[in-house]
Amino acid sequence: MAAKSPALSVPPTPSTPVDRLAAMDDGRPGLDGLAIEKLLRGAVLKGHDPMEILREARIDPSAYGDEHAAIDGSALFRLVECIQQKLDDAYVGFLAERCRLALETERTRAYLHANTFGEALRVSIRFTQALSSDIGPQLIETDRLGVMHVCAYNTVEGVDRDIFVWLRFVWIYHLFSWLIGRPLKLRRVFVQGRRPVQANGFDRFALFQCPIEFGAKVDALCYDRNDLNVRLVHGTLAEYEAHNAGAPDWFAPPGGELSWRSRTEQVLVGLQREGKWLPSIEDVAERLRSQPRRLRRNLAGEGETFQHIRTRLRGEMAGALLLATDLPVTHVGYAVGFSEPGSFTRNFSEWAAMAPSEYRQRYKADTARMAAATTLVTERREPQAGTQAGHLR
Repeated sequence: MAAKSPALSVPPTPSTPVDRLAAMDDGRPGLDGLAIEKLLRGAVLKGHDPMEILREARIDPSAYGDEHAAIDGSALFRLVECIQQKLDDAYVGFLAERCRLALETERTRAYLHANTFGEALRVSIRFTQALSSDIGPQLIETDRLGVMHVCAYNTVEGVDRDIFVWLRFVWIYHLFSWLIGRPLKLRRVFVQGRRPVQANGFDRFALFQCPIEFGAKVDALCYDRNDLNVRLVHGTLAEYEAHNAGAPDWFAPPGGELSWRSRTEQVLVGLQREGKWLPSIEDVAERLRSQPRRLRRNLAGEGETFQHIRTRLRGEMAGALLLATDLPVTHVGYAVGFSEPGSFTRNFSEWAAMAPSEYRQRYKADTARMAAATTLVTERREPQAGTQAGHLR
């Protein structure tokens, strides 16, 4: 979303196909037409025809403002590129002072010369701070949540600030994930806005695969400190333009191809945070934009099964709660979705080859296990769980 993409420099011909949710082969949900309308608001305020921009992005104009129509991640990328080029503004008309694409290209060149993600991030922030007073990023060190990338966006009147914050976070996440060749490990995302709800059930924030706190005091991405030292695997503008020319899917895992095991684990952990401990393979396949049969086949190709992954993640969380909290054993069972204490004891004994009480007694003095358990609980559950989830030791 920075340098101009060669693939979009030539307007599409009248015969170019359009993209809508209704035309997708598997009927999966995507960004709805109401959100599309909001994304185009900056261009509309500057006198541009949203239908023309949608046609140039190869999106059916009838999707505009229609909550029952939607686009996938690649169509979203094309739409944003088209808005940027139409306005010559990397910020799609949402800020009073635009960032011309030539200047955005120079910023891209600057952080591509960095050696690590942390260095590239700091270069990008310094460059952004110099561009405009309407956008003010900064890095803040925290004890619990790693490094917070706080972003201040002063949008113009008449636009939806929340959609712009989401769009910028998607861009930041995909850009730096691509630079390091794998998805960034986000600890948490804070947004001042409310949770967006679409009629088709699409979760715009699911991409980040981490807890999201809505109604926060700031807008921020929280990075794992270890990622700051990861070296970049891409370093030229030509690589970046080639990547953009393929219209990457902004709703897919970024930065590289994750294994199906890793993708399945990410979805299952997200469902655990929602209190869903026994989701079906159909539920998980839908979130992975796949089909149950295909997911089973792909996992089998990696020597895995869906049932094994689901059981292992549930057992890991139970073991971590036994060591990292003071919850009674029966309450640990409730916390990981068991309605009967006896059922939890039987299942845990199969996972760990010992009863829950024995597991706690044996490992409570193991400093390394205790530290690992505390980290796992912190990463896998929402802080709002309160006393029901027990107090960390």
